[in-house]
Amino acid sequence: MRHLTTIITVLALAVAAPALAGKGGNGNGNGGTSGGGGGNATAASGSCSVSGNVVTGTGLPTDQVLNFMVTDSGGSWGWVLGYTDTGSWAVTVPARNGSTTYEFASRTWGPSGSKYTVFASCSA
Repeated sequence: MRHLTTIITVLALAVAAPALAGKGGNGNGNGGTSGGGGGNATAASGSCSVSGNVVTGTGLPTDQVLNFMVTDSGGSWGWVLGYTDTGSWAVTVPARNGSTTYEFASRTWGPSGSKYTVFASCSA
């Protein structure tokens, strides 16, 4: 009977671990949904620059998928870039529509992918 209990416990952990690993935080570092407000976490590990219609990020993480986010007077949108093995990425962007902010970001989570961690941000 003791072995059966151990087997059931191990199976329960094996099933629960992947589900818990996929849970993101709420952008506030606490993994909860209340008491800290919303917003995107900012990790100041990288830098970003704009030259004409090219946005370059450096110091980006090499161990996770990167997204690229754009916010201007027309709204916000983004797309998946993928992985970088060098920690750098140059993105060609469309003509700006007023003041524009660019963000190299983590995978998204939360309602409609509204939460993410920013690795590098710049404006033009």
